[in-house]
Amino acid sequence: MDTEHVLGENGTAFQVTDFEAGQSIIHELAQQARTSLHVFDQDLSARLFNSTAFINSLRQLLANNRHANIKLLVADINRARHNAPQLFQLNYRAPSHVQIRQSDRAYHHVFVVADATGYFDHRMGSGHEAEINFNHPAKAVSLISFFDSIWNYSPVPGDAEKPSL
Repeated sequence: MDTEHVLGENGTAFQVTDFEAGQSIIHELAQQARTSLHVFDQDLSARLFNSTAFINSLRQLLANNRHANIKLLVADINRARHNAPQLFQLNYRAPSHVQIRQSDRAYHHVFVVADATGYFDHRMGSGHEAEINFNHPAKAVSLISFFDSIWNYSPVPGDAEKPSL
């Protein structure tokens, strides 16, 4: 783990400008999460959200905290299922801890929030640029409030908790 990026300790915002750096940061946030992870993406990019490292981090989060909560909000449920089948399997195995909903429309925004403390925030249309902060609860809670405002009106896809064949 990068000692510069410690969830809940390092509060300096910084930018990443390439995909690999963003992927690494998302994995770090998932790996360090202890209570919750919120993922907001259009279709759960396979390279970001279906990697073995990311899935293992989520499994570890669930194993270490029986009250852990992982929420995923996507616009295109069919592409999300295709891109991240391991996440849907995790949802199937632990539906009360891993929840997936479909938003009513696509948003040009991707973010991940860990423990209502650290975040990765990417506005689509800006290349791979994203803002990251491992200790900014106010911004993290603001992103979660936005997430919840959509989540509360988004249906659970009828087959989200069923394994794909």
